[in-house]
Formats: sequence, structure tokens, C-alpha cells
Amino acid sequence: MEVKMNNKAAKILVFIFFCIFSLNICINSFGITPPSNDVLINALSKNGEPNQNVVNNTDLFFVYNAVPVSKIKSEDELRELVFKSNTDTIDMKYSNWVVTEHKTSNEYFERVLSYDKNGKLFEAENLIYEDKNYTTITLMSELLGEQYNTRMTNILLLGADRATPFGSVLLVKVFDDDSLKVGVLVDIERDKISIKRGWYSFDEIKKFIALYNSDKISVGNSIILLIGGLIAVVSVGFILYKKYSIRFIL
Repeated sequence: MEVKMNNKAAKILVFIFFCIFSLNICINSFGITPPSNDVLINALSKNGEPNQNVVNNTDLFFVYNAVPVSKIKSEDELRELVFKSNTDTIDMKYSNWVVTEHKTSNEYFERVLSYDKNGKLFEAENLIYEDKNYTTITLMSELLGEQYNTRMTNILLLGADRATPFGSVLLVKVFDDDSLKVGVLVDIERDKISIKRGWYSFDEIKKFIALYNSDKISVGNSIILLIGGLIAVVSVGFILYKKYSIRFIL
């Protein structure tokens, strides 16, 4: 009986080890599956003509837009999104793939591909850069310290959010020591808020957002008070004008 119990325990331990090993492989070896070349060609085709050259001369990255960063409540929630990107289970419905195309004219196009209601990609907009150093791929690579590619895991790009002072995407990374940081790709000077490019904790990012929104509320309140004051002055002036003009007539 004792031998059987030991064998059973050993089998359980082997099963647990296998699960942990499989999960580790899943997290470290996979990521978001990029669209196939055929899908990209179809999405980037102009007037029905295949654009194979675009696909052969591009970089590609995924931008998560389903939940804006201002609506993400905790680091744990953000960490869960990174895990979902690792396991290819993240919500792509409202997100984008961005194709960075190098033109022979030394211009760089970022073509933003969105999903339509049928789940097909189409080109929603594009941006033009005259300097490679300003493309998102280059900025990401500089912050990561290595050339970005779609095979990388433990990272996620969050889309630009108008409710924040960040004018571009944010790069989320879970480091080898399991710490989570959010990367700001460019220096920001906006509405008395100064943010240098670099890595920040999630709490620091939320503080920047709170400060940005408090400044907007303060400006809004000042405008409301100013308008209210002008209305009060005009109203008093109108009442006095009516009062004294009547007396003058009489």
C-alpha cells in the first residue's frame, strides 16, 4: 500500500511539473500571431491590385486598443493583458496592426490596419515620417535596447489615449525579475506636465494621468467662472441700462 501511495504521489508531481513546464513554454515561446502575408496583401491592396512589395519591405507591430490605459485600474489587470498577448488570447476586435513601410524616397509609412465588423483587416489611416528615427518601431527598439520583432513576448503596446498626456503609444514590458514597467517613447511637455522618455511604474503612469486630468478640470472651472462672471456683468449692465433709460424717457 505504501508503495502505491508513493507511485501515485510521484505521478501527481510529474503531472504538476509537466503543467508548469508547458505553461513556461507557452509564455516564453509564443506571442500574438501576426496576420499572414496574404491577409496583409489583401488589406494593403489598392484598387484590387496586390501589394506584395509592401509586405516584403515592412515591419509589423500590434497595438491594443480595446481598453484605453486611462481605464486600466491596476497593475494586475495590465499584467493579465500582457499574459493574454503571450498566449495569443488577447481581444483584437478594437485593436490595430501597424505596418511600417520603407519607401525608396527615404520616407516611412505607418499604415494602420483595423478590423471591420466581419473581422477583416483594412487600412484605416497612414502616417508619413521623413526620418526613420521617429518611427514607432525605432523608438520601441531604442527603449527595449534591441530590435523589436513580433516574436518578442512579455511586451504589449497600448494605443494612444486622449484622456492622458501621452500623445503616442505606450510600451508595457514584464522584465526578467517579474517587475512590470510602462515605457514612454518620447519626451512630453504638455499642460505644465513634463515627462521624459523612459520606463515608469504603473502607479507613476496613473499619477501623470490624474495630474493631467486635474489640470484640465482646473482650466475648465476657470473658463466656467470667467463666462459666469461675464454673464453676470452683462446682466447687471442690461438691468441698469433698462432702469435708467426708462427714467430718462419719463
